[in-house]
Amino acid sequence: MTFSSLPFINLLGKKGRSSALFVFAMLLSFSLFGGALILTSLKNGLKSLELRLGADIIVVPYEARTKVSADTILNQGNRTYFYMSKSNLEKVSAIEGVERVSPQIYMCSMNAGCCSVSLQVIGFDPETDFTIQPWVRQSFREKLGDGDILIGSKVTLTENRKLRFFDKLWNIAAQLEETGTGLDNAIFANVNTVRSLMTAAEELGYGFVNDKSSASSMISTIMVKVADGYDIDSIASQIQRKVRKTQAVKAKSMTSGISDSLSGFSKIIGILTAVVWFLCLFILAVVSTLIINERKKEFAILRVMGASQKKLSHLVMAESLLVNAAGGFSGILLALLFVLPFHTLIKNAIALPFLFPKFPIVLALLITSLALSVLFGCLTASYAAHKISKVDTGVILREGN
Repeated sequence: MTFSSLPFINLLGKKGRSSALFVFAMLLSFSLFGGALILTSLKNGLKSLELRLGADIIVVPYEARTKVSADTILNQGNRTYFYMSKSNLEKVSAIEGVERVSPQIYMCSMNAGCCSVSLQVIGFDPETDFTIQPWVRQSFREKLGDGDILIGSKVTLTENRKLRFFDKLWNIAAQLEETGTGLDNAIFANVNTVRSLMTAAEELGYGFVNDKSSASSMISTIMVKVADGYDIDSIASQIQRKVRKTQAVKAKSMTSGISDSLSGFSKIIGILTAVVWFLCLFILAVVSTLIINERKKEFAILRVMGASQKKLSHLVMAESLLVNAAGGFSGILLALLFVLPFHTLIKNAIALPFLFPKFPIVLALLITSLALSVLFGCLTASYAAHKISKVDTGVILREGN
């Protein structure tokens, strides 16, 4: 037996003591890494939602604010539809300070035999769109033809790349990247394709517009980009005043509620993490003190055998490093096993956008969490190492401790 192998022998020889230190180290890293991973995913989801909106103002028919809000499609993926006259597009465009406008049209497939699956359908105009296509280009750079659809990341991609809606097959051109929002459960198409879908639905008796309205003259929302130098609040007020039976919703107001919820949730996670850390560090400090008292005779014998005070301090620190590294890594692995398989359930439970970070970010969080867990664990052991330097070998051996 060599002195360098003594830390391993001590840890294996005192399994109860080692297991207790291991569990506390695991809780430290689990709370830190798990909390950081969830908060980063929530912040990514909010950022993704803001990027997906891409407009300063979204004009919707008044019924959208009284029936089902347009932002529920983005935030929660609710399936709905509402319409207003296409003539509103020109009215909004004519307002001074409006730089760009683009229409969108909503409908939804049915949870019935006519359709493969019930989904939200969002139609956009490729000639004027400035909100959906920048995101689409990340996955699909070709021109989206009539009859083609794009599916969100949560929609199952079939082997034949076809989906059946209203007893007609539609070609899947591409599957889009995850956004962490309700858009992951939607399909996208140009306005011609959506109007064809509406016609197919009407042929089967599913009406989306009333008898007096023509699908070709209806839109659901108007995405508005305000020119530089103009006040968004002022433009929204003008739209509200000049375009009857509509609501001008500022994009920031659609995410402000989510941002507030995220802030509140972040505080809860932060408080819980701090409480767990405080308790674990306090208990580790107490346990370290008890261990020192228990091992006084062991350290005294090692001193008699020729071990210096410095070597004894190194022994304690080496044991702490081993157990905290093992516990820290296990806590991180446990957090990954908790978050990765259940991140969809977590998202649904908290009802907030949730976008898991890319691998480099996860790796950075992992390394940081492990380093901090080991560092703070070793700091508690440094107190024990300091106590060892004060051990009076002769007194301890004479007392029989």
